[in-house]
Amino acid sequence: MSTLQPPGSVPPLPDAYSTPYLVCLVKNVHWVYVFWELTEELLDKGHQELDHDPATRKVLRVWKGEAPQRSLVCDLPLEADLGGQYVYLPDPGCRYQMEIVLVGTQRSVSLLTSNFIITPFGQVCEDEDGEWASIDELYRQYQAVEGKYLSSPQLWQLSSPMRRPPQPLDKIDLIVETELVIYGKATPGAAVYVQGEAVSTNPDGSFTLRYALPEGCSIFPIKAISKDGSQKQTLVPLVIKETY
Repeated sequence: MSTLQPPGSVPPLPDAYSTPYLVCLVKNVHWVYVFWELTEELLDKGHQELDHDPATRKVLRVWKGEAPQRSLVCDLPLEADLGGQYVYLPDPGCRYQMEIVLVGTQRSVSLLTSNFIITPFGQVCEDEDGEWASIDELYRQYQAVEGKYLSSPQLWQLSSPMRRPPQPLDKIDLIVETELVIYGKATPGAAVYVQGEAVSTNPDGSFTLRYALPEGCSIFPIKAISKDGSQKQTLVPLVIKETY
């Protein structure tokens, strides 16, 4: 197993990975965070399909639902080839997908599509939990206990679904560190890169890496290039660590 950095030592993330991606993360009922990277190779290919139309512009297209029933929500102008922004979505509890599109005079070309996301519902569920009583029900139980069983305080405790508050605990220290292990296998002899850095592989093409995992979102673009350089394959695992 090769280790890129010791536990607890987290190097700064690179500004770009030279790998195109478009990722959408839900923030709350109406807002999502979208971040992306466009490479020159991908942009050149798109411009060629549009015959290098000088009026071409980039947009972030917001879709609601899935094909063939999906509908266009809006097109947002996109200037930077690398960046991120928050996007407002009008309807809670719906399925959305983002797409980066080159729009020309006569037609458009899709460059990247994001993962599907579902925004949370924007209302309180009407179903009641049978384990908990309503305020009116608790009041009726209290009146019944007060009128009939006042001499036995234990019965009030048994008849009420309310739970006794937990006893305070002594404060203790707790430190948690998290590590991430990435392992995979490529065609023997292929060159493998993770986050733009070359990775040593075993004779059978397998590899194993260990990372210190910080809080937040970490992206690990993994690229394999054949021996003659004629073929390549890219996968982009995205890992989110949230400690509560």
